[in-house]
Amino acid sequence: MKKSVSILSGLAIAIAVVTTAGAWYTGKRVPAELEAAVNRSNEQFKKALVNSGGSMTIELVSLDQHFFTSTAQYRFKAKDINLGQGEVVGFELGMTDQIEHGPFPWSRVKALKLMPVLATSSSTLNKDDFTAPWFDAAGDQSPISAHTSLGFAGGVDSDVVLAPLKRTDANGSSLDFSGMHLEVSGDNEGKASKFHGSADRLQVKLVGEDHPPATFELSGLKLGGNLAATKHDAVYAGNVDVLLAEAKATLGAKQQVLVLKGIEQNLLQALDGPDTVGGRVDYRVAEITWDGRAVGAAQMGVSLKSLDAPALQALGQWYQAHLPEFEAAQAAGQPVPQIEMDEAQKAKFQGDLQQLLAARPKLAVENLSLRTANGESRFDLSLDFASPSSFDLPPDQLGKQLITEVKGKLSLSKPMIGDLATLPALLEGETDAQAIAAQSSQAGEMVGMMAVQSGMATVQGNDVVSSLHYADGMVDFNGKKMTVEEFAMLLAAHFAAMQPEG
Repeated sequence: MKKSVSILSGLAIAIAVVTTAGAWYTGKRVPAELEAAVNRSNEQFKKALVNSGGSMTIELVSLDQHFFTSTAQYRFKAKDINLGQGEVVGFELGMTDQIEHGPFPWSRVKALKLMPVLATSSSTLNKDDFTAPWFDAAGDQSPISAHTSLGFAGGVDSDVVLAPLKRTDANGSSLDFSGMHLEVSGDNEGKASKFHGSADRLQVKLVGEDHPPATFELSGLKLGGNLAATKHDAVYAGNVDVLLAEAKATLGAKQQVLVLKGIEQNLLQALDGPDTVGGRVDYRVAEITWDGRAVGAAQMGVSLKSLDAPALQALGQWYQAHLPEFEAAQAAGQPVPQIEMDEAQKAKFQGDLQQLLAARPKLAVENLSLRTANGESRFDLSLDFASPSSFDLPPDQLGKQLITEVKGKLSLSKPMIGDLATLPALLEGETDAQAIAAQSSQAGEMVGMMAVQSGMATVQGNDVVSSLHYADGMVDFNGKKMTVEEFAMLLAAHFAAMQPEG
């Protein structure tokens, strides 16, 4: 018995020695690790906002070190951040980070997480005049907090929590948020990360003097992803998936309700060549209802292939630099402005664009569809691009060299058109089944008759179909071959006939 007690006592002493020595060692590493993390964060902010006119920085204000713990204070500054539509904001946030030195931080031991780590930290937002309203909405707790563990090999695991928020303004506008939990793991250089998170509910009610109240509700949010850096700066490969169980909007004087259920967004991006990137995003809505009446389901896929990564990044920086000009024109209802460039800037822009097009990129919209109880309509479009010999060619020649092939097909279901046409009558309380069926049939047949008479489509069974194929300077439109010029004249004549007289 005495021998067993002696062994246990020796083991306890050994653990205490290792823990104390480890805490001293990891505590000595904390300042260097924090400085490196701050520098990496500022580099990432700089890359994300290059040429945008705004800036974000984080700085280590103070570090109070003890043997087993340290306390760090950070200041986060955002200046001239462009939110769109000409709106620019700036703010400062303070954060407190309570750090436990490894190898066995007590918070991990209590949670039975016994793998040694360099350090763990618990970060919270500081309360000040700017953040006080959010603290009030969160019941006087920090609206954002995070618990992070840093492994000896550089791995990082974080649990980020957005606290529940509830706020009601004097005019009746309100916010009710259930809170959100997000788990993130990766390396400390930001080159790889996995994440998943969820939130139960968000409800926003907007009340104004000159319009009826509007209420927006989101429920059952789940998101996840796995991203890894590539050899091309700021280009990541991987997937991001978002699922929303339900989105509901209550609008208008009659407070009619639009409900979307089973909303999905699935994004996949990867290098499809040594220096080219491709990606695809799919959207789905499993069920759409309007004021209790079933509308249908919808989906769409968009894909991009063979985009030259260095050229794409350069053009992205140019776009960000001129984004305020584009947004100002849009807000004023004006066309896209002509950006003035000197010869060097013009040569650089055209060179980047030519490099992008030399990779022969492809864009496709696939299965943009709406399905109702009795039919489904669908649209598909694909475009293949190439680099022209010069951007100074006449517009017709430039277009022929720039776009090498176009495929498009629109298929409108007459029964689906009928379903949509009778929806207003059903919402108004119409109960005459025979009248509703007649209205439905008439709507679909009328669209088919107008399409055939105009020459813009053909009727194939219950579908009104329009197809287009362009290649080698020739257009095949609904089975009729013609030149690009003849096709343009056909469209011009059709749209002119649609204009009201007088």
